[in-house]
Amino acid sequence: MSQIQNTDPIIGQQFGNVVAQSILGRGGMGAVYLGYHPGLDMKVAIKLLPDLFVGKRELVERFLREARVSGKLQHPNIVRTLDVGQSHGVYYLIMEYVEGIDAQKLLDREGRFTPMRAINICGFVARALGEAHEQGVMHRDIKPANILIARDGKVKVTDFGLARSITNTATALTLSNQVVGTPNYMAPEQIKSMDVDARVDIYALGVTFCQFLTGQLPFDGPTPMATLLNVVNESLALPKEIFDPLPREMREAIVAMTAKDPRRRLPNIAAVLAVLKKARDALRKAGLDSTEPLKGPPRSSSPAIPSMGGSSGSFSSRASTQLPRSSPDSFSKPLGSGPVTPPKPGGRKS
Repeated sequence: MSQIQNTDPIIGQQFGNVVAQSILGRGGMGAVYLGYHPGLDMKVAIKLLPDLFVGKRELVERFLREARVSGKLQHPNIVRTLDVGQSHGVYYLIMEYVEGIDAQKLLDREGRFTPMRAINICGFVARALGEAHEQGVMHRDIKPANILIARDGKVKVTDFGLARSITNTATALTLSNQVVGTPNYMAPEQIKSMDVDARVDIYALGVTFCQFLTGQLPFDGPTPMATLLNVVNESLALPKEIFDPLPREMREAIVAMTAKDPRRRLPNIAAVLAVLKKARDALRKAGLDSTEPLKGPPRSSSPAIPSMGGSSGSFSSRASTQLPRSSPDSFSKPLGSGPVTPPKPGGRKS
């Protein structure tokens, strides 16, 4: 056990029925610990709101709202919330523990994904968003870092810390009237602080899809403000060397998901699943259905990009794991109905 683990006062403390065992990570909205729930006989993740935020009503409200929002979402592609409370002077959130890797780290390892692999992951994310939208909830921070690939191959969406109600926008919180979100993935109407709806999640998923295919962010800049301006003003450029060899349905899917005018964007998740299925079928017809990692040295696809407004990353495991490999059979079922990769023997625990 590391010196940090030995000196961390949280280790060994109990939160609800859970005892904190080790630190998993820290973020702007709290620290995350690995815990064990004896009643459920399972590992869990414990998210703690930092002491410095306690007493700041807005941040506490956001933390509790995250618990309420994620707690009512029950879906195989969404990280579950199990409990919320206050103990030892801090607020805590008990969540499902996911052994695996997030899609950003996987992208950093591989550079970019094969088209079928990209569609596969996005299909599962779309299913998760479909459930959230049906429950009246927008995520508002979809990005590779908030997409977990478990060791058993399941894809799970995490971090509903920026979520808000679709029907009650008056309950939305911001930090000192600032825009909140991750600049590179924010829809133009989100940046302009206009009325938003579930189409902001569709836009972010489209940007993520593009990043999976190219290894690059379609809109970027030297500062968060420059990035926001590029998102609003610059046209989407899709690299010819990547998209020309692909069926036109791939390009059409991204363009339809990332239209700057929300009125021209795909209206709902059913439409997203339809265009992804169409692109998937075109890939199969063209013989481009490989889901193996692309050959070549790994490279970083992007620097670590924090959310604006202090949102943290996932509450689940992000440690190294055996590289998940998507199964060609994943799409023999309806889109998003099964794991992105089959279990692989010999992988080390995260």
